[in-house]
Amino acid sequence: MTDEYIPKRAKPDKGSEYIPQHAAGADNDAYQGGEDVFAEIIASNIPKEPEHIRPQEPRQNPKPKPTKEPPSPMDRDSKFQRRLNTMTTVLLGVVFAVIVVLMTVLERPERSITEQRPLEKFPEFTLAGYFDGSYTKGITTWYTDTAPHRDELKDISSNLASLAGIRVGGVKIYGVGGIESSEEEPSESSQPEEQSSQISGIPEVSQESSESSTTESSQESQSSQEESFPEEDPAEHPTGLEMEEGLITNGILVIKDRGIMLYGGGLKVGENYANIVNTYKKQLGDGVNVYSMVIPTSVAYYLPKEYESYTASQFNNIKNIHDHLDSSVQDVDVYSVLAEHTDENIYTRTDHHWASLGAYYSAQKFASIAGVPFADISTYEKVTVPGYVGTLYTYTKDAKLLNNPEDFEYYKPANSFDTYYYDISYNGGTKGNFFIDFTNMKGSLYCTFMGGDCKIVRVANSSVNNGRKLIVLKESYGNALIPFLTASFEEVYVVDIRYFELNVIDFIRQHGITDVLFANCAFTATGPNCKHFERIRTYGGETAAAATTDNSENENENNNGGVTANAD
Repeated sequence: MTDEYIPKRAKPDKGSEYIPQHAAGADNDAYQGGEDVFAEIIASNIPKEPEHIRPQEPRQNPKPKPTKEPPSPMDRDSKFQRRLNTMTTVLLGVVFAVIVVLMTVLERPERSITEQRPLEKFPEFTLAGYFDGSYTKGITTWYTDTAPHRDELKDISSNLASLAGIRVGGVKIYGVGGIESSEEEPSESSQPEEQSSQISGIPEVSQESSESSTTESSQESQSSQEESFPEEDPAEHPTGLEMEEGLITNGILVIKDRGIMLYGGGLKVGENYANIVNTYKKQLGDGVNVYSMVIPTSVAYYLPKEYESYTASQFNNIKNIHDHLDSSVQDVDVYSVLAEHTDENIYTRTDHHWASLGAYYSAQKFASIAGVPFADISTYEKVTVPGYVGTLYTYTKDAKLLNNPEDFEYYKPANSFDTYYYDISYNGGTKGNFFIDFTNMKGSLYCTFMGGDCKIVRVANSSVNNGRKLIVLKESYGNALIPFLTASFEEVYVVDIRYFELNVIDFIRQHGITDVLFANCAFTATGPNCKHFERIRTYGGETAAAATTDNSENENENNNGGVTANAD
């Protein structure tokens, strides 16, 4: 029996090894070679594992790529802000470019309706002006003053400005300025068109017999003068803030939708006014009637008692004038008359002037004292122009006045009359309309009466034959009186004391004037404009003729003036 081959088992301890029995004592080297062959045969018969499941050496993980940290909120805001700044810069650049183009191509206004003044004109080039800088400065002033749609832009600005201010005790107060004691002198108004008057018709007026002489009329009206001036203010001022909140701007109180110009007063100036009027009477003599009508403004009737400390008393100032007038001067107390009609539209809300209805009541009082016929208001044609915003808005730029326009009302006489316009030295003479159309310039509607102040106006009514000729020495307040006197006198001369460039005493005598009416608001009678009464009285020196010019010469001059005036 052959010995069976027994394969080598797991290696025993190092140095010991199982050896088959038949090989015991055999050569070690020979056996070692056979063992290697046998191992190869065994290994070749063992199936190989597929390559795809053969274990592979573990790969070394690659180094992770560095990752960006997410931007912080601050970084994101900074980036957004940079983009926003860029967009804003571009947008502003576009807007600025558009404005420059519009300012260049749009039509520039020549007059401001809101401010009621002519705007700056483009300067004339001169070498001297160029080198001293006045030419370029003039261009800058013209460019800014004549910006297209400037009135509309100022209105928008006024609405925005109205949001500012401080409320104190229910009153919004800002920019309180000094109290003005004189009516502001207006800018020169446009001249009337050279066209014939279209007013026609004769009112049913009681034409009283005018056979009495001027002296008799003076005695007749003197009895009316005996009516004493009231000792206490008859006006009832509103109380309890009935007009809601108000604000004060540059001497003007705006309460609800009404503007009220505060009054400074001046008893000494009022006394001086009375003395000047007395001097007129003495110089003109008994043959000429002299009347003083000091017209109160709206502050006398509509200022709430809570604000009386902001203004002087017009009642006290007007009464002071009355007390210093000579008995030969006839005082026309319209303060008491207007106090009876404060619930009517006798004053404008947005303008510093009175309304035409207030002028009617005052003219009626004057006519009764003067002893002349007077047409009832029912005979007049009432004209209403809506959308009026006047001078108080111009002065304050207050949005309440702007956003609450009023109706401007005036009355056209039914009787026919002719109106002639002269310059301030009584040269020329152009026949035109008494009422001038300002509907396209609503801020200047008060200029409807004769187109303004910078002229001398003569109104002639051939249907009146009472031998009475009136001169009205006035500022702008007197303009509203004239339509109601066209049926009372043969002629009415309208002279603005601020612009007259003649000696008024000579003028009165040369034109055979029988009645002189001082018709001015309280601001003028007690303020700086009072100086003009004396200026025109002494114009060219106190060299007025001692005697009245011959009536025939007066008639020839008047007729010549009429011929000139009729030459359209």
